[in-house]
Amino acid sequence: MVRFSTLKEFQTGYSAAGIDPRGVLAILYSSGTTGLPKGVMMSHRNIISQLLLSGDDGVRLIRGSDTMLGTAPFTHVSGLWLYSTCFTVGASVVVMALYDPESVLKSIERHKATVMLMFPTYVQKMVQCVHVDKYDVSTMKTLLVGGSTTPTTMAKAVIDMFKLKAFRHVFGMSETCGAATVTDISIDDYESVGKPVPMSHIKLVDVQTREKLGPRQPGEICVKGPFCCLGYLNKPEATKNLYDDDGFIQSGDIGYYTEEGKIFVVDRIKELIKCMDQQVAPAELEELLVQHRAVKEAVVAGVPHREYGEAARAFVVLFQHASVSEDLKKELAKLVADQSAFHKHLHGGIEFVESIPKSDTGKNLRRAMRDSYLKNKDAGI
Repeated sequence: MVRFSTLKEFQTGYSAAGIDPRGVLAILYSSGTTGLPKGVMMSHRNIISQLLLSGDDGVRLIRGSDTMLGTAPFTHVSGLWLYSTCFTVGASVVVMALYDPESVLKSIERHKATVMLMFPTYVQKMVQCVHVDKYDVSTMKTLLVGGSTTPTTMAKAVIDMFKLKAFRHVFGMSETCGAATVTDISIDDYESVGKPVPMSHIKLVDVQTREKLGPRQPGEICVKGPFCCLGYLNKPEATKNLYDDDGFIQSGDIGYYTEEGKIFVVDRIKELIKCMDQQVAPAELEELLVQHRAVKEAVVAGVPHREYGEAARAFVVLFQHASVSEDLKKELAKLVADQSAFHKHLHGGIEFVESIPKSDTGKNLRRAMRDSYLKNKDAGI
């Protein structure tokens, strides 16, 4: 690790190394369409394209006069992309050690931060914070929101809370190395994810036929541009499936566009769970659960969660010798918790079931289990 304070001690005058623009600059892991983590290979060209389109000469997410509050983790694409954009345009970055609402408010006041990125679940926490009046947050003018769209009431509340000049939805993914669409510099559009960024092409296609769709016709959002990644590390088949025949990344997200060119995200095709704005692969948790001697089968699906947006819930079939008990639930929850990050824990609970519905090919139907749970919950069962 090299501290910024020590950089001035290094010698200068080195000649620049020869770099292939298509060479790999970074590999960040993201959950893929199969439900298991994949290393997304990002080239120099990919990242530089994002830096050019995100700064003063592009969509102006970050300006040279800004002080960005660093709420995004370095291990997430948003951290690599936005912090690098700050360095490119000459903006300041304040990286936080703690990321709770009051720490955010304190940091805004102390460092006079002007812009920050938040995921919707953290926006919700900020809105619910009762300490905002204790701090001077008048310098905060721009909020970037990514990960998923923000409910209208929540968006309005945070705009009012900070007296924002700009509330900007960003749509992208690790595979696009940052933004693919972004809303304008205003507080008027908090329902769409904006329009395609410069140097990009977006199309929406029918999920079954792959035919291009017109305005207001829901389909899969597909993205093409110089910022689209090289593919997945050591996974040629997954890389092949990432792109369609025209070179567009298939996002796995359902959406539509209006006659004005604004993109709206409706839902996700993939079965990935989005807990705390981090992706959770059900297959990863299922593999942990079936390691237990009492577990015959297990499926994991995302269910609504008041605090985290969505959370993993396990549906478990036991062997005949095993008995249903609260102690066993605790064992299984601990089994997962001991071997996974916090956002992957079974915050949605564990349910013992007699059987798991399957498709004609024998695939466990996660969505059927989720729908059954929600139906019973609504009925008070």
